[in-house]
Amino acid sequence: GMRGVLAHRALFAALVSTSLMIGFIGNAAAEVALIDGFGGVRGFGTSCLPPNDDGSSEVIDLTPAFPSGLRFFDSAHTSTYVNTNGNITFSGALWTYTPNPFPVAAQPMIAPYWADVDIRERSGGSSDCTTFTENGVWWHLERGRMVVTWDAVGYFSHHNDLRMSFQLILTESGCGGSGDFDVEFRYNRCEWTTGDASGGSGGFGGTPGQAGFDAGNSTDYVEIPGSRTGTIHTILCTTSNVGEPGIW
Repeated sequence: GMRGVLAHRALFAALVSTSLMIGFIGNAAAEVALIDGFGGVRGFGTSCLPPNDDGSSEVIDLTPAFPSGLRFFDSAHTSTYVNTNGNITFSGALWTYTPNPFPVAAQPMIAPYWADVDIRERSGGSSDCTTFTENGVWWHLERGRMVVTWDAVGYFSHHNDLRMSFQLILTESGCGGSGDFDVEFRYNRCEWTTGDASGGSGGFGGTPGQAGFDAGNSTDYVEIPGSRTGTIHTILCTTSNVGEPGIW
């Protein structure tokens, strides 16, 4: 195998600018809540990934939520893949576990935390979405919104001593049907940065996680400052670019 919002609308528009400098606002240690109420045993929806390492969903049709697709800079996407390793992609599933610095050509991606997530060990150990209550990756689509949740996920290989809980929310914006959308990242629990195969030991070191988005055109991308450094987990959970610690 392969290594065996409701969000602040001006945010996404501003991120188009390559001259943008994202400023950190606040430094509180408050935990931001992940949004739920979407059904399923955890409230994050009824669709989930089975226990895996470096896996992905099947292709997900976005048109029930976004009839015009998602207009991501110079391309419109009508389908996506949820990848175990902390991101969604549009041109195909992605198994890569060590984050490559943005931009990554030809791989449009939105990544709340691209790092080596490992969800093979979970209570009950079941692949059934109705039986486990942690170390899962969930998604939910409704008209105008997609929510993807990485719920108390561990890191490679088979480590659950430290966890990450974070969420990606895509929300339709603009004059409905235009394909414009907002991106929100929410971070609730931030405890590790690196899997063992990315040069890490005990969840740290090596090549730490990366957060941001990349249009896949080698031009339009944003990396949250501190990505691929040893403090990125703390940065994401305790700072912000919209004035609410843990929300980006």
